[in-house]
Amino acid sequence: MNASNGPLAQIPHTHAHGAQHTWAMAHALLAVVLFSLTAPLTQITLSAFSAEFIAFMRAALAGLGSLMLAGYFEWQLPSKRNCVKLIIGGSAVTLIFPYTLSVSLAQYQASDLGILLAGLPLITALMAALLFKETLNKVFWSCILTGTCLLLAFTITQSSASIKFSSHWPVFAMLLSAGVGYSVGGQVAKSIGGFKTICWMTIFYLPLSLLGVGFESAKHAHSFSDQHRDAILALLYLCFISQWIGFHFWYGAMAKVGIAAAGQVQLLQPFFTLMFTVPLLGAVLNAGQFIFAGLITITVLVAMKYRN
Repeated sequence: MNASNGPLAQIPHTHAHGAQHTWAMAHALLAVVLFSLTAPLTQITLSAFSAEFIAFMRAALAGLGSLMLAGYFEWQLPSKRNCVKLIIGGSAVTLIFPYTLSVSLAQYQASDLGILLAGLPLITALMAALLFKETLNKVFWSCILTGTCLLLAFTITQSSASIKFSSHWPVFAMLLSAGVGYSVGGQVAKSIGGFKTICWMTIFYLPLSLLGVGFESAKHAHSFSDQHRDAILALLYLCFISQWIGFHFWYGAMAKVGIAAAGQVQLLQPFFTLMFTVPLLGAVLNAGQFIFAGLITITVLVAMKYRN
């Protein structure tokens, strides 16, 4: 028998597939680490800028960078079907999510909000299943539901904020917009790539974001000074990393391993956020936070192993 036609011929392919999956999940983890800085840095940025200005500036600077890349590499406009998806997903991740995140920080501490954001894997998985018919097995759903329940328990036992979900509409809008934006963007990324996906999203909303920046700039001219240097640096991170580079890794990972599978890694985000709030905001961590971190990490590992 020719070895190239037998079972041994599948070994290189299997190893290559495994390496690709591992690399994609590493990209998803990197994106989660980058995103985990968003809440604390937004809180710092709010010391000098309004929620409206932050949202418009994030989209505008990322959009300008994307437009230059698209022109330099002479990217072709995506198909009409993908353009519709990019417009829908782009409204969620370039405008609605940044704005509602900033508004939510008026009610929540960054550490508390970071914990609530970890409910995104469930919302993202639901959107992927409802919108794009992604099939997920019972073990995966059990893990993601368990992880979400742990997060809710963590919020109840550790949160310093007085959380009343029924009255805090920005939080619901923030979570829903992120779930829609992640699932739609992850689907489009399968055909055009992760970086092109976020680039086209920000390009499509560049006219609106520039108009918003122009309208809000007069109110914030005094904020661009040495006195607000930390807020300015935090804003630049939000524009170029949270809104742009982070999505290159995030959507790229979703395109390779699936929307829900990559989204599961986001269960780790609150604990990265907690760690970053220590040096950035002076937060104090406790043992209970690390216990929950370990339990949620287990759910992530099990879900990754039995994702199909």
